[in-house]
Amino acid sequence: MSDRLVILTWHSVNVLGNHYADNDLIAFSEDLLLLDRLGWTILPLESGLQRLAKGDLPDRAVALTADDGSILDFDSFPHPTCGAQLGLLPRLRRLLVEQRLDKRHEPVISAFVIASPEARAELDRKVTGGLDLWPDHWWREANGSGLMNIESHSWDHNHDVLEVTAQRANRRGDFRAIETEDECRIEVDQASAWIERLSGRRPRFFAYPYGQSSDYLRRDYLPARGAGLGLHAALSCEPAPVSRSSERWHLPRYVCGRDWNSPEEFARLLADAST
Repeated sequence: MSDRLVILTWHSVNVLGNHYADNDLIAFSEDLLLLDRLGWTILPLESGLQRLAKGDLPDRAVALTADDGSILDFDSFPHPTCGAQLGLLPRLRRLLVEQRLDKRHEPVISAFVIASPEARAELDRKVTGGLDLWPDHWWREANGSGLMNIESHSWDHNHDVLEVTAQRANRRGDFRAIETEDECRIEVDQASAWIERLSGRRPRFFAYPYGQSSDYLRRDYLPARGAGLGLHAALSCEPAPVSRSSERWHLPRYVCGRDWNSPEEFARLLADAST
């Protein structure tokens, strides 16, 4: 049995070319195959954390997550410069249909989405050229797929390109600036309620935008209110494995493109995380 769980994340919107280092979708497929070959076991995030707490987590266990909630989490997309792209969920389904992953795995992707439709529309115009990469029509079907769960990535990400966010002084681009009760109610409570309304399932996990959290959100607000909102834990982007002593409202995880950029780097990361 293992005393650590490795949480991995990809950003499906990161499509700059058609090679591992510049396309998180391609990296995702290759990474899953490498996990399989190296003897790792893929578990749902919730199950992995529960088994870690109970002490019956298998050796070399990982959970899969995706941030920002692009349509490419769920579906394929005709990219204007890189051509047709197979999304994360279709890639996982293909690997399972082709029986390229061992039956020991329980692969479920936790997809962290931005709740606000206005914020997503503005992000689409300003960041992805109006390609309609951030719709929400797929959330309910994703939750019913058995292979993906929709989770919360906040109300508006406090994203730097937005004209106005929930941050009281409109100080954008840093989620550590979310540090009052009113701001947290919007970014956490309102986000969970909206995601539940559209997806049919209340989020059980919250991923901090940019991996950042204020001391108030992490150490006061979520410990006091998180469980009542249906949340089980919150995830940062601190590069480390989760242990039983990890802070429940600031769990670490590794990010594709920042913590690894090649299969060789990914294999080294996994080896380091397991020792």
